[in-house]
Formats: sequence, C-alpha cells, structure tokens
Amino acid sequence: MNSDVEQAARSLAPAVAEATTIPELGAVISRQIAPLVPHDGYMLRGVDPITGAACFLTKEHGYAAAFYRELESAEILGHGKHTLTALVENGRPVAVLESDPPSGRHRVRHQEIMSTTDVGSELRVALALKGLTWGLLVLLRARASRPFSKTDAVNAGRLAAPLAEALKRYVAGRFLRPVRSAPPPGIVVIDSSDRIRAVTRTGHEWVSKLVQDAETADESEIFAHVWNIALMARQPGRQALSRIPGPDGWIVLEAQRLDDADLGGVAVTIQSASSEVLLPAAAVLYGITSREQEVIRRALDGLAVKQIARSLNLSPHTVNDHFKAIYRKTGVNSREELLSSLSL
Repeated sequence: MNSDVEQAARSLAPAVAEATTIPELGAVISRQIAPLVPHDGYMLRGVDPITGAACFLTKEHGYAAAFYRELESAEILGHGKHTLTALVENGRPVAVLESDPPSGRHRVRHQEIMSTTDVGSELRVALALKGLTWGLLVLLRARASRPFSKTDAVNAGRLAAPLAEALKRYVAGRFLRPVRSAPPPGIVVIDSSDRIRAVTRTGHEWVSKLVQDAETADESEIFAHVWNIALMARQPGRQALSRIPGPDGWIVLEAQRLDDADLGGVAVTIQSASSEVLLPAAAVLYGITSREQEVIRRALDGLAVKQIARSLNLSPHTVNDHFKAIYRKTGVNSREELLSSLSL
C-alpha cells in the first residue's frame, strides 16, 4: 500500500464508528475514499454474511430502485461475471463497467441498462473477509466525467479489505437485539409474476421500516427487499432469510414458497428477529463459539449456572468462563444485560 491508501485505510474504522444510521454509513465511506477514488455517486449494499441475502441499501446519486432490483436479480440468479458472488469467487474484488465499452468488448445486460441512465462508468468493490461476504460498494461516475481508470481500480482493490472490516465493525456495533414494541409479524404474498397479491396491515408497517424515507418512496423501493428475498426462495438450496440491522433493533425477512405449485407464489414474513435467528449472526460478528451459543441458549431458557453446567456436562467454573468470554466479545457487562438485549 502507498501512504495515501494506508492513511485512508487507517481512518476508515474510526470514521465509520461515528455513523449512527445506514445512510450516514454510506456517506462516511464515500467521503473517506473520495480523495483516492473520486466518484459522483455510490450505492452501498450490505448482505447477511450467512445467507448472502441483501440486508440493506443506501445510495447517493445512484440508480433507481428498478435498476437495483436488476442488480439483485443478477446476483441471486448467478447471471454475469461482475456480481458480488463472482468477484469474491474469482479472488478479484474490483470490476469496472462502462456504459459504452471500447469496441470489441461484449456489452452485457447491465451495460445495456446503464446506457439508458446518466451513468458513464461504474466501479464495483466486493467487501469480503476470511471467506465471509459483507457487502458490495458501487461507485459511479456520470457520462460527463472521465471513466474509472486502472489506478482507480488498484486503489479500490487495496481498500477492499479495510472497507469490509469497517462495514463488519459497524454492523457489530449495532448490538444483536430485536425490535422492541414491534407490531406482530407482517406477511406479503407475491405471485409467480412477482405481483404483490396481498399484504397484511402489519406487513405495511414492517416494509416501511426497510427504506430510508417511506413517505417519499414508491412501491418499487418499499418492496425491493421483499421481491429479492422472494426470488431467493425460488432458488433450490438457498436459505431465503435476511437479518437486517435497523435503528430500533434487528429485523428478519424470511420467504417460503406456497404449497400450491400452480400459483408459484411466495409468502414473505417480516418480523422482529428472535434470539434463535440472531445467535448464528453473533458467531460471525463477535466470534461466539458453538459452545458459547449453547450457554446463551440455556441462559435464555432461564437456567442457572449449575443447571447449564449439568446440561452441557461442564463444571460451573467453565460455564462462568464462557460467560466472561461472551461479555468480552460482545461488550456487555453482565448476564442480565446480555439476556435483556437478546430477548423479545
């Protein structure tokens, strides 16, 4: 790394720590890397590191919601060599796309859609660490600006790991607690043509929590996450579940195909994340081991230390050591604080 890149990498974590919302997070990251990779707009897409499902999106002068949906569809269906999954699997975290590629280069579907916008050049950065994927940063330049260069791509590639670490730290800083005073679970039913067939009253309440400004957002923005998770549910072998860090706690989206095969429909449930859903996330966010998760589960069931020890064939001293390790990793100070955070 050169000195400018090193300085940008060092400043990312403390700068991101000051962000309190997802939009602030995107703005901070954009400001931090702009001196090295100037851009006119950006999209920051977070993903659930366990399932790979999208869990948030923030943007500035970015594409419209319909374009984001096209991006997500390509990701879920595995279409294109510049998807987040493809970048991670190929071990090359950066890709540059131009709306008008040089002659001789094949124009892909994404570039065809780009040509209908004011975007002239796009630089994608895969944010992954130690085999886990945390998100995708898309930097944009308008047609009037010069395209992203090889130097821009090299600088972005050097920042990929620090950016992924900063994103992980931001998410880990939103301690794993469910939404308090939440409405009952909401249901959205989507048919095989992706038309919304039914939404419960609480479904409307929940989807409004998934966008930055529900009052001004159109239907394509409000239901973007719902459509994406429904598409994932139609793919064999995929877990259609996304844990979403919200300002009031964690939300979970889960989709299941309807039993009637002729309908080809999907039911999407949106609700406050339970401790059972959050505990696997704790493993990747804080390094909570499988044994420590078992200790937490039994504590959530109301078992005392001696009872936990007997159920796991451990000594009470070892159980207390597990609790101390959990407190140290998560930043809580007591069993009561840990359980009150995770409990609905």
